[in-house]
Amino acid sequence: MSLKIFRPTVEKEHMAAPPTPRPARRSAVVVVALAATILLLTGCLNSSQSQVQSELNNDRQAYGRRSLSIQSDAQAKAQAWAERLARENRLYHSNLSDGIRTRWCSLGENVGYGSSIAAVQDSYMASSGHRANILSTTWNGVGVGYARNGNRVFTVQFFIKTC
Repeated sequence: MSLKIFRPTVEKEHMAAPPTPRPARRSAVVVVALAATILLLTGCLNSSQSQVQSELNNDRQAYGRRSLSIQSDAQAKAQAWAERLARENRLYHSNLSDGIRTRWCSLGENVGYGSSIAAVQDSYMASSGHRANILSTTWNGVGVGYARNGNRVFTVQFFIKTC
């Protein structure tokens, strides 16, 4: 059985440029569209993505941490990155801020592959750096990615603290 996880990464205290002010009416439309997108993304995880999130949150809860909800930018990034890793059949980190449009204070990422989602999560928890990302009280959102290449399962956990 092949298991591999890559050194976790964390980037802190960097903020995306503040949004350009818009008229109130247009802002209301944007807020409604954003809320609909968030509901759509959080309600539309496939079963494998849901399992990645469940494994993560089960470990957090076992250590007395609150569950992390899906954050839309982080979710899109995590899934796209998992698909890229599986397509290339290799493991490396993304540029953490790429694709994150929301204002953020801290970002982190776990990437790994193995024979199953549970096996990758077990490997994350056996690594002090990955476990630190999973159990950190810094985060207020997460994105989870899942992809396959043959018998190899790739998962990405993308952590975010919005501010």
